[in-house]
Amino acid sequence: MSKRYPSIVTVDMPDKTAVYPVTILAHTKSYTLKLRSNVEFKIAYKSDGISGGDYQTIPSGSAETEDDLGKEDDLIIYIQSEKDSDVAEIKLWL
Repeated sequence: MSKRYPSIVTVDMPDKTAVYPVTILAHTKSYTLKLRSNVEFKIAYKSDGISGGDYQTIPSGSAETEDDLGKEDDLIIYIQSEKDSDVAEIKLWL
């Protein structure tokens, strides 16, 4: 029996004013997204979501998790940190 391990993806976020897209590949079962720094961040599911006010604020020290995705198409999420030179960590269960 083989043991399954998640994939870990990182996204460099050098500019706090920029919005960074993260692609969650089709057929991903679940993901958890957090920042390495201890600051809040914004997450949106539309390209203009953060600039248009259609986003969720994730409190500092917290993570965003979605389960039971099972999508046949890639999912793109958009994130923005309140701190320059941050790194997002995404744990993907494929």
